[in-house]
Amino acid sequence: MKRIIFAVFLLCCGQIILAQGLRHSVCIVKPIYDETDKSLFADYGLYTARAGFRDAAQTLTSYKSDDLFGSGVVVAQGGKKYVVTNLHIVGYAKTTNVIFQLHDKTLNFTACPVVHVDSKADLAAIELPETDEVFPLPIFEGEIVDDMSIVAAGFPELAGRSSWQMTRGSISNARVDIDTNTKRTIQHTAAIDPGSSGGPLLYKNEENKYTILGINTWKAFYRDGVGLAIGKEDIEAFMSAVDKTDYTESRDISPVRTLSGEQWLYVFRQMPDSIQKQIKDEKLRLPLDPVLHTITLRDSIVGLDAKKAKHYELKASHIINDLDHRKHVRLVYDNYLGSNQQAVLQFGYDWLGFLETGVQISALFMEAMTEDRTFGTQLGYKTCVGAIFGLYAGGQLPINVGKFLLVPRITQSAGVGPMKTGNVNGGFSILADTRIGLDWRIPFNPCDLVLGVHYDMNWLWSPDKMNLKVYKPQSNKDMLNQYLQHGIGVTIGMAW
Repeated sequence: MKRIIFAVFLLCCGQIILAQGLRHSVCIVKPIYDETDKSLFADYGLYTARAGFRDAAQTLTSYKSDDLFGSGVVVAQGGKKYVVTNLHIVGYAKTTNVIFQLHDKTLNFTACPVVHVDSKADLAAIELPETDEVFPLPIFEGEIVDDMSIVAAGFPELAGRSSWQMTRGSISNARVDIDTNTKRTIQHTAAIDPGSSGGPLLYKNEENKYTILGINTWKAFYRDGVGLAIGKEDIEAFMSAVDKTDYTESRDISPVRTLSGEQWLYVFRQMPDSIQKQIKDEKLRLPLDPVLHTITLRDSIVGLDAKKAKHYELKASHIINDLDHRKHVRLVYDNYLGSNQQAVLQFGYDWLGFLETGVQISALFMEAMTEDRTFGTQLGYKTCVGAIFGLYAGGQLPINVGKFLLVPRITQSAGVGPMKTGNVNGGFSILADTRIGLDWRIPFNPCDLVLGVHYDMNWLWSPDKMNLKVYKPQSNKDMLNQYLQHGIGVTIGMAW
């Protein structure tokens, strides 16, 4: 009986030692960026979001943070020790800090070089200095099958900091069929959280030692207990090329440095719709991929043609042509500082960022004197409604203010239509408006919210018999009155 108890005690101690020993093999990975790179990521984070690349923008925003981290695992190859992690953790960093939080101390290896990457498999290898305090884990040699008991290890975030975590589960699908460009993707039930990416998915073999089945990379947030890992076959193929000098895969972002985010957005929006769609439909590997692809396509289109090259030049650094070829709908309300009012529905189009044209329908509410038809006496003013159909055109100057657009604009409209209510004699009237105002465009997906204020100067020509009550009658020419009135107004609408 004592021997059995002692054996159980040794087994429990062995389990604890194995679990503690994993801390010598699983680590925290923190990419290193200089301030120039962080400024670049912040700039492009804003403009890739404007272009509709939300995932890229979110990743770029995280890259500029000093708190970005993921997990990694030590693997041996060619007599050297490497940390294998996800490429999306390393990003564009050339060096990383690698931290091992042991049970009695912390090992911090600074500025470790990123020596090998694979964007398709989302893997990166970081070379470690010579040390006897960290231990590589072997890659599992058997067949991966459903229902295998597994362990996920890593350093997900807890209370804003990386925190050691081991979770247990089983393989729920040994070869899940999703488009990841990997040889194998493993689905499992061990809990993983943000920060676990790059950490190992492990199996304890017959010798009671942990071996690597895969690298945890994704989590299905819309389903419970669904973690996804890159399989061992991809890790083996990746590591077999880590020390080959003929293997190169560039993460060079020097072309991006030649353009600001604002200039890139202008170039992107000058591309034909089919090319914009092509760039948006591509699977995102790293967040600046859409930018690099846009620059490559621009250069191939332009070639040596100076006239084509000029088409992609931003016209002024403080002006963003974000309104190029965009449709808009506006509801405009004008109050002429009295009882007269106007409501206008406009359907328009922005051209080249600086011009706009469109059609409009106006409902004009004017006060007109009513008369007794028998005795010719005046009975007082009554609301007269007119429906005016017309066109408008104008100019605008879109200015970038943070994430928004401030748009000073001036438009001129003209139209004709009937005006008559009750016993007021009516007829066709001619209306012209000059509006000077300021719009505030707030970007949303898939359209912008448009808010504005303006001053309106309104000319109205109406039959003499209508006797309109307006701010200031200008003339009385036989059977046609000309009126001028001033007012202020507001606009609400959307653009896409």
